[in-house]
Amino acid sequence: MRQYTVKPNDTLFMIAKQFGVPLVQLIKANPEISNTKPLYIGQIINIPELLPIPKQLDAIESNAEDIIDDIYAADWEKAVSKVNLIKTNMDELTPLLKEAVVPAELISGMNLAIKNLEQNVIQKKAYSAIAQANRITMYIPDMLDYFKVIIPTDVIRLDYLGRQIILNVEGNDWNEANNNYIAAKKIWERLKPQLDTKYSKDIEDFDQATKTLGESINNKNYQNTIDNANILLDKVDVLETDFKQQNT
Repeated sequence: MRQYTVKPNDTLFMIAKQFGVPLVQLIKANPEISNTKPLYIGQIINIPELLPIPKQLDAIESNAEDIIDDIYAADWEKAVSKVNLIKTNMDELTPLLKEAVVPAELISGMNLAIKNLEQNVIQKKAYSAIAQANRITMYIPDMLDYFKVIIPTDVIRLDYLGRQIILNVEGNDWNEANNNYIAAKKIWERLKPQLDTKYSKDIEDFDQATKTLGESINNKNYQNTIDNANILLDKVDVLETDFKQQNT
């Protein structure tokens, strides 16, 4: 475990941000200090090491994405089997999430999404089941923030939002599609500076894909928006590969 010596004007929040660790984990590693009391210059702060990503978290994400494809292909048998895998993985994952001090509301939100997914798959409610499967992927990056990652969790947030835009358009909710598009743009703007300039072509491609998607949403063109959202999702896969190469 690393240690840090408090400097003038330091706060626990600033130290947590500097070292890229969740504030709750920093507090847990320093039980003698309190988030409500000021630090003093020269104070020694323990900096915890983030735990590795649990394999169950990756498995839940991949199975949730596969379920979406299974439902679009009307293969409900495969969808059911993957729901059962998600449930098993979540049971194994829960104590690991608690060890990493992942907030209880994230854990309960994930459990609720899994429960709703199972019900909708059993009832073969395609749109609702896909929505719940994608909701599961929404919780993944928030949980990953508490573990040692190679790829920025914002990449996974872009993936979720791309699929969510497709769902919005399929549900004829253009206002929400635009809201999710704006959220995706904000995430991309904070993610873009983290990518090395040697990937400038991929950055330009993602910029263009984002722009084109925004235009199709603004024009409320159903098929173009679906197509452009899928193109964006393909570009997210490229970003994931880029960050993996850059940070490994």
